[in-house]
Amino acid sequence: MGKIYDSRVKGIAKMLLLKYGDLFSNDYYANKQALRKIAVFRSKKILNRVAGYITSVKSSEAGKQQEEVIEVGEE
Repeated sequence: MGKIYDSRVKGIAKMLLLKYGDLFSNDYYANKQALRKIAVFRSKKILNRVAGYITSVKSSEAGKQQEEVIEVGEE
């Protein structure tokens, strides 16, 4: 079963990814540190959820890019 994030977490994460996308990576802890530098969160729980969602988005992007490379390499 997949993770479910509420619309607030997704909205914050998408906005930050559009503006600061190059600061984030597949590493949760690095994303958490980057979020602490660029934004102020009232609660630790929201910070952790946004960092987790950004990590999952970046991981899925990396997986899709790797699939494209494999497909191109096979032809």
